[in-house]
Amino acid sequence: PFYNAWLSLMGGYRSMRFSSHWRLLRVAAVSSVVVFFLLGATLFLLKIDLSRSFTAIFCLLCAVGHVTQRLIVLQLLRYFRAQGKNFRNLLIVGTGEQARNIFLEIAQQTELGIRVVGFVTLEQHRAVPQASLTEANQAPSSIYDLPARVLADRHTFEAALKRNAIDEVLFADFVEHFVVVRELAQISVEEGVRVTFAADMFSLGIFRSDTSYFGTTPLVHFNPSPFDTTQLFLKRCLDLFVSIVSVALLAPVLIMIVLTIKLDSPGPVFFRQRRVGLNGRTFVLLKFRSMVVGAEQQLSQIKSQNEMQGPAFKMANDPRVTRVGKFLRRYSLDELPQFLNVIKGDMSLVGPRPPLPEEVSLYERKQRRRLSMRPGLTCTWQVSGRNDIPDFDSWAALDLAYIDNWSLKNDLRLLMKTIPAVLSGSGAR
Repeated sequence: PFYNAWLSLMGGYRSMRFSSHWRLLRVAAVSSVVVFFLLGATLFLLKIDLSRSFTAIFCLLCAVGHVTQRLIVLQLLRYFRAQGKNFRNLLIVGTGEQARNIFLEIAQQTELGIRVVGFVTLEQHRAVPQASLTEANQAPSSIYDLPARVLADRHTFEAALKRNAIDEVLFADFVEHFVVVRELAQISVEEGVRVTFAADMFSLGIFRSDTSYFGTTPLVHFNPSPFDTTQLFLKRCLDLFVSIVSVALLAPVLIMIVLTIKLDSPGPVFFRQRRVGLNGRTFVLLKFRSMVVGAEQQLSQIKSQNEMQGPAFKMANDPRVTRVGKFLRRYSLDELPQFLNVIKGDMSLVGPRPPLPEEVSLYERKQRRRLSMRPGLTCTWQVSGRNDIPDFDSWAALDLAYIDNWSLKNDLRLLMKTIPAVLSGSGAR
């Protein structure tokens, strides 16, 4: 009963047509862990003497059996679907670029068992004949030179549903036709046909879309950054663990740096600077002081010598940098106090570097998406030559590519690449 209930909650009994192998593994693993604790609690409360190791082995075997059975069934179904069996007939409403891309993706994945019967145009001026698309002798009404035909328009849509065996209607490219689409969706529902809307209805080309309900109102969310809460939670756990351990292990080095800075030049040990973090929130960034006191006030005097194209300021032989500061900067030792920013939650180990407020004010609109993820100690720019990248546009492009392709595995890879990049001091200024 525990397994049945939890698998139902996680969608373990839904259609596997669009499931990945990783999703099946995740459902089985999470279900088994939950059932193990539920079963253990039940045995404890009822005072039933049953070996915990027996219970653990039972849950482990259930997980292995569940995944194995589902993978075998999934592979068999995909094999039969690739042979043209067990397919669903899909009618795509819309004839724009989005509809074309959906068709091409479906055509490349025959194992999904989806057959596009044809398209429905929403344009008023483009009427189509009443002939059935399934007739072999019908001349194709071409759309982007695809092997599918325009089957109907807004006026002949209902007739097309009745004429063909349609399992599902997918609406795409409908932003300019909301009123018509609502009517066609109502017709589909009344005909007993499943209705699906392309979530990226505005073709924003962003990271992912998600749906939820506010009361009885369905909501579609467009996320410009990763929103997998499980992986983000693990990312935060990794941040805390690595930062706390690093501060503890590097304590002697930190003390030595503090003494060296005090002996080298007058002024405070730490440099505090307001930076812009997640979604425009500001925070105080901590660094070991590597410049003379009052360096920020002197920036206006040397700003014309900026070697970085764009809003960020970089200069190879910055006269404001102290002797100890040059060494600290070369090996990124001046940034060690930022582990405290990570522990506090203002920063992460991996993410776009936090910019200054005045730099953000000069961003192009598309570059502001750098702020959609928590800033980090290291990033793709850090391991790609750092200041050897001469323009901010390339720097921002690397950060946006990191956000769009983010994964915990990629974070670990960047952390591993950061160590040799820092030790070699490549691209540092």
